[in-house]
Amino acid sequence: MLIGDSIKVYPNQRFVNFPRKIAILCHKRTPENAMIYEKLKNNNYDVSFLDPLEMISGLNDMMDYDIILSRVERDYLKEGIYALKYLETLPNIKIINNSNSIEVCQNKYLTYLKLKEVMPKSFLTFTNDFKNIENTMKTNNFNFPVVVKPIYGGYGNGVLKVNNLEELKNIVELLKNNNKELFVQELLDFKHDIRAFVINNKIICAMERIPSNNDWRANYSLGAEIKEFKLNKDTEKLILNSVKKIGGDIVGVDVLIDKNNKSYILEMNITPQFRGIMNFADIPKEILNYADNI
Repeated sequence: MLIGDSIKVYPNQRFVNFPRKIAILCHKRTPENAMIYEKLKNNNYDVSFLDPLEMISGLNDMMDYDIILSRVERDYLKEGIYALKYLETLPNIKIINNSNSIEVCQNKYLTYLKLKEVMPKSFLTFTNDFKNIENTMKTNNFNFPVVVKPIYGGYGNGVLKVNNLEELKNIVELLKNNNKELFVQELLDFKHDIRAFVINNKIICAMERIPSNNDWRANYSLGAEIKEFKLNKDTEKLILNSVKKIGGDIVGVDVLIDKNNKSYILEMNITPQFRGIMNFADIPKEILNYADNI
């Protein structure tokens, strides 16, 4: 090559002698985490698992990772966020799904505060005064049925459909005895329940989830039927704007489309599982492509 010739750099080119180091931050080695690990390992990454429960954080030691892929679980949220807060202080490490996005998305109420304009009407309370709750719902035109959810949780666990005031009163009494919060969300009359998978501000794939005959919830883990779904431009824009607001890099976005074809954000999943959507897209490969271009 002559002096002055330009060197062409290809974004996806990996240097065989100098593999990049990436750590998957998680406690559980779930099937999804294992799939990501194998895809990265088989494509010349020096990949390892980093357990937030075993880290010693806060000192000035240098971790020589190029990339941290956060797969922090709800069960170990505090430990995962502390680990990320520390890792974010270290130079030259790219964090995929930072601590702020984890804090917001793993808490349904904080998600609602960020995205309330595009989510079903909701409220959070710790009050034991049921009359106050009843008056609040009437004033704000809540209609039954509604959904009561834990602010932390997934897979449809702990999610209750409440059909009338008497059922809600019983739940309030139960929560009062356990010092629990009450998060109430309007139950939309929807015709489509959608999971969209977003990586680096790009919608990779979307699937519709159809509840089984014996359950009103549309979680894949509860036996919902799934099929690929074509999003319209307005719903795509809603999804991408919402992901941008919460600052996530890899997000599973749950969307409801009502009888009038209006779309609502239901939940933002910052450590999304993807066994279902793997029927329609190779998610580990898409994560690899994202890592290649960081």
